[in-house]
Amino acid sequence: MTEIFQKYFSPGNLMLAWERIIRSSKKDKDYFGIKIYSTNLEKNISRLSNIIINGQFKPHRPFKYYEPKASKTHRTKSILSVDDALIYQAIANVVASTNYKILSQNDSFVFGSVLHSEVEKGIELLNSPDAEFHFFKYYLPLYNKFIDSINLEIGNTNVRYKLETDITGFFDSIPHSKLLLILHQFGVEQVILDLLQNCLNIYSGTRDSVTPGVGIPQGPAASFFFANLFLYELDYQISQKGYTYYRYMDDIRIYDESEEKIIEALVYIDKYLKGKALSLNIKKTSIEEIGNDRDAEKLSLLAGYNDIDFDENSNRSKLLYLAEQDSVLDIQIGKDYYPVITGEELIEFCKKEIADVESILKSKFQESDTSSFDKKAITNDEDFKKEIIHIAYRWRNANSILMTVDKPVLNPKLIPVWIACIEIFFWKANHFCWNLNQYENNQLIKDKLLELIPKFMNFEWVRYQILSNMAFTQKFNSSELKDFFRKAKEETSPFVRLGYYTILLKHLNSKHQLFSSLRQAIKDDKEPYIRTQLFSILSSFDVEKKIDEFKIWFSL
Repeated sequence: MTEIFQKYFSPGNLMLAWERIIRSSKKDKDYFGIKIYSTNLEKNISRLSNIIINGQFKPHRPFKYYEPKASKTHRTKSILSVDDALIYQAIANVVASTNYKILSQNDSFVFGSVLHSEVEKGIELLNSPDAEFHFFKYYLPLYNKFIDSINLEIGNTNVRYKLETDITGFFDSIPHSKLLLILHQFGVEQVILDLLQNCLNIYSGTRDSVTPGVGIPQGPAASFFFANLFLYELDYQISQKGYTYYRYMDDIRIYDESEEKIIEALVYIDKYLKGKALSLNIKKTSIEEIGNDRDAEKLSLLAGYNDIDFDENSNRSKLLYLAEQDSVLDIQIGKDYYPVITGEELIEFCKKEIADVESILKSKFQESDTSSFDKKAITNDEDFKKEIIHIAYRWRNANSILMTVDKPVLNPKLIPVWIACIEIFFWKANHFCWNLNQYENNQLIKDKLLELIPKFMNFEWVRYQILSNMAFTQKFNSSELKDFFRKAKEETSPFVRLGYYTILLKHLNSKHQLFSSLRQAIKDDKEPYIRTQLFSILSSFDVEKKIDEFKIWFSL
């Protein structure tokens, strides 16, 4: 057993897991634990390796919160402790590198959470001076490839029918026994399967109860890998039957000339999933004939972009890489190439982006103050509802870049639009809060956000997003802070309490009596994650306290 555990959990394998979890684009991470680990990384990695190899590791129950969906139902998100995240990722690493050639065979029609080509190298990556540690390829080109594939089929006049479907409660419904059997078929040893089963049972369920035997935690990158692995055989079998099949995680699309073939494919998928204790989402399952106006049925690409910093002649330069292939200068990110713009061209591009967004919004809304703003302009336009989140992203990202290289373009008339979007698209509230953050301290924004909080009493994630974002941008007087303290003491959701505590810690003077009351309230809080997360937040504040004193506060 020791030899097998050494294969998965040697210091080198755990270090590779570390490199992957800190780079994961998933935001559900134990940031406090990561900070603690990084202060003495090799020692902490060695300690964990010894614990697991000696059979002394016990998984910890993760912090869980409820994130809303557009349907007003919730998904349970999990934040694993760093020890657990490392063990979980280390298992995924070994399975992925060992089976990379087999798993990558489906990359031409499976686009969600696709393994990075460097994964095949396994632990050898640690010896590479230019190693690319990301577990998955960058999602944006893959998502656009998914959309391109769909649009190509829609544009083919020989194709008449389409099937769209997805899986009900995919992550929450995966049975451990079926997953472990699949992992065994991919060569995972029994002692590792026993360990993983124990971990998954502890990680399962909601904040209120565990669900032994079913469900993998939503949040960690390793879960996305195991979910893809769970559907590997379906991908292979359905592709071998000659169907034109594309999948992005649990979003499945099939196209064919014959309705009979489409039905045949649906029946096959339905039977396969039922055999794995899963089921299709009936409300999201449809077989339709493609209309005559095929261009109208095509989906929009994400014209996404992001910003990069790089060293050139020892000077930090701001770059923008684009999804569109329209720039003369390219850089390499991992194994993918993206066109890049910088300097004056970058400033001009960002200002054009903002102008385009404002033009689109003006075509939908009257230029009016908040009192006369009509939200029906959004809710009655289904196409615009699909577009607004991406529009908000374009505006925010362009202004974020301008903040570092020029002056942002912050039209105050867009404030009521972003506020309305929080209410309408509550499951994406964080995106619109980030847009409002660009305006920094603003009385109108603060008043409107405070008015929104009571409207989302059933959605803790939305209230947390509003509170935590206000903590870093808005100013509060002593009466408001006292009110927040009382609300925090009465609040049953640990996630919302965290939001209130964040505001209080950010704005209270350490010499104020309420600060002492707050310190005791945090020490008494029954949720350990709150204490550790607040300590992580405090370490970034400019407060007149020493770190050692904070540790005493939180019983660390």
